[in-house]
Amino acid sequence: MNYSLCFWRRWGNKKEKGDVFMGLYEGIKDVAKIVQQADNLELYRQLLDLSAQALDMQATINKLAEENTELKKKQDIEDRIQRHQELYITLKEEDGDIFYCSHCWDNDRKQIQIYKSYGQYLCPHCSVNGIYDKVEHDKLSQG
Repeated sequence: MNYSLCFWRRWGNKKEKGDVFMGLYEGIKDVAKIVQQADNLELYRQLLDLSAQALDMQATINKLAEENTELKKKQDIEDRIQRHQELYITLKEEDGDIFYCSHCWDNDRKQIQIYKSYGQYLCPHCSVNGIYDKVEHDKLSQG
């Protein structure tokens, strides 16, 4: 019997990413049973090592996929950012209603919403502050 054909036939039939790995894992298990029955201990150990490596690779793939998703989200936000003269940013679809700290975004890629009051703003995370509406701010100062 051609053991590799049994292994690759099972693995090659899977279409989804998770299914491919499960097919690979199931194929390794099938071959391991055959090798165990053939009483080839060294080949069985090698197959167990291969199985452990496959599990490690799948964990790495999952981690990289998560990182890739996060990077895509951050790039999507970056594409939607509107920068202003002061140290705050807004997102295009929010019509400037919500302010975010440009310092926190530029340094840590964190989208920290800043407090706005009487024409002033303050970041609760890094304490960046300033005036975004001088007329509103001057009303408070004068009155």
